[in-house]
Amino acid sequence: MIELEQVESEARRVGFELIGVAPVEPVGGGWFAPHAARLQAWIAAGMHGEMKWLADRAAERVAPELVLPGVRSAIALWMPHRCPSFERPPGPRGRVAAYAWGRDYHNVARKALRKLRKALHHMDPEAGVYATVDTGPVLERAFAERASLGWIGKSTMLIHPRHGTFGSLAVVFTDRALPYAPEKHPFRCGTCTACLDRCPTGALSAAGLDARKCISYWTIEHRGLIPREMRPQIGEWVFGCDVCQDVCPWNKDVRLADPARWRPDVERAWPDLERWLALPSAALLASLEGSPLKRALGAGLRRNALIVLANRGDRASLPAVEGALDDPDPVIRATAVWAALQLGSAIARARGLADPDPRVRAEAEGVAHGGVAG
Repeated sequence: MIELEQVESEARRVGFELIGVAPVEPVGGGWFAPHAARLQAWIAAGMHGEMKWLADRAAERVAPELVLPGVRSAIALWMPHRCPSFERPPGPRGRVAAYAWGRDYHNVARKALRKLRKALHHMDPEAGVYATVDTGPVLERAFAERASLGWIGKSTMLIHPRHGTFGSLAVVFTDRALPYAPEKHPFRCGTCTACLDRCPTGALSAAGLDARKCISYWTIEHRGLIPREMRPQIGEWVFGCDVCQDVCPWNKDVRLADPARWRPDVERAWPDLERWLALPSAALLASLEGSPLKRALGAGLRRNALIVLANRGDRASLPAVEGALDDPDPVIRATAVWAALQLGSAIARARGLADPDPRVRAEAEGVAHGGVAG
């Protein structure tokens, strides 16, 4: 028999700081219905961008029974990942979202989940259990809010009144009925609109997050060229974006995560962008083993580095940018043409116009004709 007190004790032992239980409602019913409807409307509006997997498994996301037949309870779990900040080193650096400064949260949380799942099966060998960090078709924030771990704020992040937003969520479904929170956590954003007002691209609104405008989406999930009008808005964010969290009042003076668990590295928090460009894409990816940065792939990170170097406006980086004009990847070459021209290159336009790939030529032609925003 699974006892909630034992679950809470074991979850804390393996590293989760917040634990709660939410009931799993029948398909289309109860407290879960608005969350399911919101996801379906969000996908129907195309606000998920090119993240096709969200639409492909939407049916499971809104019907937990399809993930675990007979599911009755959702154990929501949270562990902090924001470590003490690093002072920015000198040189051509880019900013990385806080969750990616060290070890991949998928690996850390999955290891903890495996231990918790083993403990659950020890308590009840016949129990059905399904555990996921954020790669399974589960609306983690919805279950965490109903389990009273926090509320889904205007930033679309889960916010805890003492721990803020910088945490990783996990959910364990089980077919056993566990005592659950009597009600969801109350909404406490009030009249604050800091995240909406300060979002660099206007990706956040009263309607939620439009991934098609989000810096994190473009620098992590998108493959290929980033639209010209988006590039200047990326600023110095080479991977992800923390603006909505940085300006959230609930993140002021929160207790930080244990660096020993996450092993943050200043070179991951503030990478040397010229070093990234000097490495072939495959070599860069190989150098990031165990890091969330791998999600963007080596080519994506080098593409982002070119954009950030252009946005920094330091002509000292021009040789490194022009070096990418010879890259075997046409997306890198096209981005390099744009970036080099932003930095005043005397050779990028001619090199771009002579390139065999139409995307590279278009970048040179667009700038030459004054058609590029920024």
